[in-house]
Amino acid sequence: MEQGFVLRIIRIKFKKDSTVRFISHLDMMKAFQRAVRRAGLDAEYSHGFNPQMQMVFGAPLSLGFTSEAEYADFSFTRDYEPDEVKSKLNGALPAGLYAIDSGIRTIKTNIMADIKYAVYDFTLFSKLPHENIVDKILTAESLLVEKTRKGKTKTIDIRQLIVKIEAKTDRLKILVKAGNQNNLNPRLLVEAIRKNIDKSVEGISYNRNEQYVEREGKMVLPLDVIALESK
Repeated sequence: MEQGFVLRIIRIKFKKDSTVRFISHLDMMKAFQRAVRRAGLDAEYSHGFNPQMQMVFGAPLSLGFTSEAEYADFSFTRDYEPDEVKSKLNGALPAGLYAIDSGIRTIKTNIMADIKYAVYDFTLFSKLPHENIVDKILTAESLLVEKTRKGKTKTIDIRQLIVKIEAKTDRLKILVKAGNQNNLNPRLLVEAIRKNIDKSVEGISYNRNEQYVEREGKMVLPLDVIALESK
């Protein structure tokens, strides 16, 4: 590292509202890249023939979903304060994307690798009362559904990925495992309900409420001090 070189990693929590729910994860990343440039922030870039802005986003959000809790780590070559970065990004981001909190990350693990849980809620249309559906899910030993990835389809048991589920008026709220190894998309849960419980069920208006990392066996918010700082 060059003498006098500064590397500061700022973690941003941001919101994605309904006006931009149909932009892809890649397009959202490009929107943040443009915002960093427009804001005049000194981003770190990779080396080589095609330098890339150094930023890492959490688990990709499915197309059509809204979110109150997306996270991204941005690397800068200046000692910016978190609130300064948040403010400048909000002045440059397109409508529908809003930075709502920030912190300095010193731990080596980036946000994509660190996320372990996610909370979603969504509207569920069903002939059965939602409480009955919740009871059937919680008492089931298994909940099988077909999952297609990269052109390959396999049957998986998603029951082990559901940590908590509850009925909220016409919506379901679920706490599920997330991350690279274990990840449950709520649309897949709706498919499992349709296959195993109620064939007429439909889900709409999916929203990600929050995401969590894990520290000492407990769920922790990604901007808590214990989640940001190395020991």
